Amino acid sequence: MARKLLSAVMATALLAQTGCYNTYNISMDELGKLQEGGTSNAVRVATAEGQDVVVTEDTRIGVTLKDGEYVAISPFNFTLAGNQLVAPDEDRLVSAGEIESGNVKEVSGTKTALLVAGGVAALVGLGLAITLTAPERKEFGE
Repeated sequence: MARKLLSAVMATALLAQTGCYNTYNISMDELGKLQEGGTSNAVRVATAEGQDVVVTEDTRIGVTLKDGEYVAISPFNFTLAGNQLVAPDEDRLVSAGEIESGNVKEVSGTKTALLVAGGVAALVGLGLAITLTAPERKEFGE
């Protein structure tokens, strides 16, 4: 039983990894700014909500296609020209007509801390459950 509970907790933690990011939609014009890193390899783009987000080489970016598929691309190493997006690192060629929006994903400190705290709480709860449900210790011959 403990193995099943531990497996469920681990599966939930692995699935919750997507919750550690804040995702922002950006226009195709703003996505075009991310083709080159500028002088400091950091570019500020405006989101659809009007916020400014700084994109570095370590930031996760991508595009959402009209059919709902998400395609990750490497910052500062793709070409958005004419009617297509070329991402050589991912070996992807996407028609510009298929792209719904660009995306920038930033690590969320709050979501990450809550995920870690939830995992720790689950492990502590598992330990308590095992301790409290264990049978009483019997001596030899009882």
